Amino acid sequence: MKAIQIDEFGGPEVLYITDIPEPVPADNEVLVEIYAASVNPADSKVRQGTGPGAGNVTFPYIIGRDFSGVVRAYGKNISEFSPGDAVFGVLPVGSEGTYCEALAIDAALVAHKPDTLSHSSTAAIVLSGLTSLVSIEDTLKLQAGEKILIHGGAGGVGSFAVQLAHHLGAHVITTASPINHDYLQGLGADEVIDYNAQDFTTVLNDIDVIFDLIGGEVHQRSFKVLKSSGRMAYIAPLLKGASPPREDVTVLRPNVQRDRAHLLRIIDLFEAGVIKAPNIQEIPLDDAGAAHDLIDTQHVRGKIVLQIK
Repeated sequence: MKAIQIDEFGGPEVLYITDIPEPVPADNEVLVEIYAASVNPADSKVRQGTGPGAGNVTFPYIIGRDFSGVVRAYGKNISEFSPGDAVFGVLPVGSEGTYCEALAIDAALVAHKPDTLSHSSTAAIVLSGLTSLVSIEDTLKLQAGEKILIHGGAGGVGSFAVQLAHHLGAHVITTASPINHDYLQGLGADEVIDYNAQDFTTVLNDIDVIFDLIGGEVHQRSFKVLKSSGRMAYIAPLLKGASPPREDVTVLRPNVQRDRAHLLRIIDLFEAGVIKAPNIQEIPLDDAGAAHDLIDTQHVRGKIVLQIK
């Protein structure tokens, strides 16, 4: 079967297509023929060798974390899936390997795909949805009426987070370039700040909750607008040696575990009309390098999805 591998860390040019043996599912696994796999910002960090767990990577290595496809076979302990079932899922924390035509995965990390979502749309909301749900609902415990600032609202996680925060009844503020303002307002943002023209620290104050998808110096500056007793969660890398400059706020790093319960929660939100798929750019598996060229710009609206079938 076809797969995109790397033999070393580096730029998009280290990604290459090759043929590898098709996996055989273990007793508790399903073999999924992958139709679509999303490209996440974390994929770029893995490719470069800068992401968490890079020291544990063994070459050759296949990148990718979430997917949508069709069950081809299953292990002897599986009863909830049958060949031909359309499914989606996510690999366990610390594992990768969705940039390929098929994978064997623990059935507990797979759920049935709704007929109303295409494979590309489904792949686009899996890890983004998990990250948003765990961060906003489980970690930050966002409440109706609170003001939330979401840094980087136009990306995959941000697109989901804006919609989720709006659904929970919060006043949603996000940062984005002007080209994405209408897009974000359509997702439910109450205010969109042009980070090129405005310093958010001069126009905002008394923010209850911050969801930081940018990190770096943006993270450190965000403490200026967070109210006393406010909460901030972050998933992007911080400045080296950075520490919270205030003791009257709570800073949290979400523990984004993967399980079927959260996968089903994503689908429930979609089917209730709360969440819609983000803007999607489809790229063939053979052009994974081009997908990484785009993700490296850090200015992708919505999601990039590899089309595999």
